[in-house]
Amino acid sequence: MTRPPQEKGRQVVNATLTLRLTHHDRELLQALVELQAAEMSDTGVEVTAASYVRGLIRHEARKKGLLEPAAASPPRRQASRLDEP
Repeated sequence: MTRPPQEKGRQVVNATLTLRLTHHDRELLQALVELQAAEMSDTGVEVTAASYVRGLIRHEARKKGLLEPAAASPPRRQASRLDEP
């Protein structure tokens, strides 16, 4: 049984990329994934080799002008003493 398509604005993955890597390159990719996962550990985001490679593709595409710059998140509003009951 296949997974149902994602909703809520997420793009549905509909293509597969197969990479042929040397053992050393695969180890390097795994090390990069582990570093990224450690950096994002407090976010609850699962970092995988596939998500890491997708991120690299989007980063380079933005850098080369093929994608719009990533939208900045609105700044979080800090609670002030006026907000307290």
